[in-house]
Amino acid sequence: MSERVHWCRETGDLEARLDSLGAGPLALDTEADSLHHYPEKVCLVQLSFGGIDLLVDPLAGVDLAALEPILEKREVRKVLHGADYDLRILNRDFGLKLYGLFDTMIAARLVGERSFGLAALLEQHFGVALEKKYQRADWSRRPLPQAMEAYAVLDTRHLIPLAELLENRLVELGREGWAAEEFAVLEKVRWNDRADRETYRNLKGSGSLERRGLAVLREIVAVRERLARAADRPPFMILLNDSMLSIAREKPSDRRALSRLLGSRGRGLRGPDSQRLLEAVGHALNLPEEELPELTVSRRRRRDGPAQERLRALLGRRETIALELDLEPSILGSRALLEAMLSRASQAQDPGGTPGLRLWQWRLLGPELCRIAP
Repeated sequence: MSERVHWCRETGDLEARLDSLGAGPLALDTEADSLHHYPEKVCLVQLSFGGIDLLVDPLAGVDLAALEPILEKREVRKVLHGADYDLRILNRDFGLKLYGLFDTMIAARLVGERSFGLAALLEQHFGVALEKKYQRADWSRRPLPQAMEAYAVLDTRHLIPLAELLENRLVELGREGWAAEEFAVLEKVRWNDRADRETYRNLKGSGSLERRGLAVLREIVAVRERLARAADRPPFMILLNDSMLSIAREKPSDRRALSRLLGSRGRGLRGPDSQRLLEAVGHALNLPEEELPELTVSRRRRRDGPAQERLRALLGRRETIALELDLEPSILGSRALLEAMLSRASQAQDPGGTPGLRLWQWRLLGPELCRIAP
């Protein structure tokens, strides 16, 4: 192991190392075991600053509350790449919040990088190659293989110089304010526990089910959650979403029908598991009408001809502006966001107040919308 790499397996060691951080900046990343265990957990936290790389091991009992004062100190810059997931799981597992964020993935997109994954950026700007295969590795392994350790270190070692490079480009392009607005929004991200009985509605295809089918799906999703936790395996390894939708549509009444329905996709189920699924189907089929889930009405409205024309015109202006700025059009605003802006305008509401719309986006698109909107 390199002399600049240090494992922190005790809280006191982490606290002592952080004493030398000073004004920062601090690069941070996390590794979890989502493809190998359920529920997933944070298995490793990587920190780089001042020429050292720390591998912090929460599985060894390190209290990550030691990071709280630093993470919440706005004047110390924290550099992450694609921070959304890291912020959510750090908040979920340890109650941590982070301020003073610089997200290199967001910055890369705002300066016009088309390949904005960390591996692509490091190779392009520093000639550093990352082994992508370790992204799907089991980070709960101990001792951690040397190759995985090296990969983890590289995830943060070059983040600070990458941030400096991207910040200089943001300033040159006059887009540092854009980035600051995006970072401020991302700092508000918190873990939102959606492990409730309404998650079944988020499955693609659930909108095509009638009320009884929705009730079956609701029960099947709950059974899969329990089986996944008991087996310490990700839910998709227990039962695929498509399989659950097939059960909800066909409503099998015996094991033969269930087995025929699932085919090879049900190989991971044991006999008792199949019985639990059948019992869930039976329970849903016996529910009184008033206990069935209500159907949700799609929020997407059928647009008339003029509305469609206005949307096409705004999308066209978005394409033109993006070309002029050498940006991907979606960065300026998704199709759904543009639809929402036009919808507010048509209802005499302020389109500048559209949820999710950034000020920098409004300054670019607002004048165009005002020319198009009725």
